[in-house]
Amino acid sequence: MSKKICLVTMLLSALSVFVFSTAYTQDFEYKEYKILKGDTLWDISIKEIKDPFLWPKVWKENPDIENPDRIFPNQTIKIPLRLIKKEGEEEAGAEKAAAVPGAVKEEEAAKAAEEKKIVPVHTTYIADEALVAASGYISSYIETEDIKSKGKITGTPTGRKLLGESDFMYIKTNEPANTGDKFYIMRPTELIRHPKTKEKVGYHIAVLGIAEVIGVENGDTKAKILKSYGDIVLGDLLDTYYEIIPVIDDKAPRTPDVSGFVIASSYMKLISGNFDILFIDRGKKDGLEVGDLLKIKSVDKYNNARTSGAIQIISMRDTTATAIVRKTESAINVGDEVLEMK
Repeated sequence: MSKKICLVTMLLSALSVFVFSTAYTQDFEYKEYKILKGDTLWDISIKEIKDPFLWPKVWKENPDIENPDRIFPNQTIKIPLRLIKKEGEEEAGAEKAAAVPGAVKEEEAAKAAEEKKIVPVHTTYIADEALVAASGYISSYIETEDIKSKGKITGTPTGRKLLGESDFMYIKTNEPANTGDKFYIMRPTELIRHPKTKEKVGYHIAVLGIAEVIGVENGDTKAKILKSYGDIVLGDLLDTYYEIIPVIDDKAPRTPDVSGFVIASSYMKLISGNFDILFIDRGKKDGLEVGDLLKIKSVDKYNNARTSGAIQIISMRDTTATAIVRKTESAINVGDEVLEMK
């Protein structure tokens, strides 16, 4: 009798190990999916799992995707088979339930409840916070020494002169700074003259990063670089920190009746193409708003005017604005005219 009990126990034990092993394996098995152009995690969840609300679970299984709104064609992601299996089981259960009297009403009620669920909004942006900040702006001050700043970088704990993200530095501020205070790090670069009048407009201000005060060390205010958009060096200036709102891709943007000129382009290039950054001589005082769409008119060497592209405003000052090139039909140059979209 004891031998039989022992045998049964061994069989049950082996069976439980097999079941556990199988469940564990299924729980960590994946189907690979290659992303197609236009795909979102929402769309992929509909196609592969039949349930768009499970997209956060797919995202969780792919930690290399930092932003769920940013996935790219030919990128391969993993879809847990347990989610696909679960959907199959639910469909089978629904088919069985349909054969049971009264199940149709229950199914209709379930569908009604499903429709009440809030569908997450998938927002696309013309420009995120980093792009808006890194693009910089044109100051309204004429001389370098007149550019207002909140302080400057004076040194580093290690003696380094070239800094980047996560580095520590010492700063001197015009007013006492407290732990937790943030600043933009900036640097005046080129003096911008109007391409038509040749008058001074101001300096291009490069925004190089964001710093946060972490305390005082040996009598010096110490800060950490939270984000870096370019090389940061001793002597770079500090500017007031403010939250930057990403520019949403509005399907029907404003097209105001505003005219002006391209006065500079990113990195002071003479020619700009798709997704480059431009600066124009119109701003808040001219009625512009972030997101406004304008067209660019060029004149060729034969004095023929043509539309060469479209730009969209991503940030503004009182008399100047920063814009991203949304479409180009030909090269856009400093001095080209900015006009209302018609």
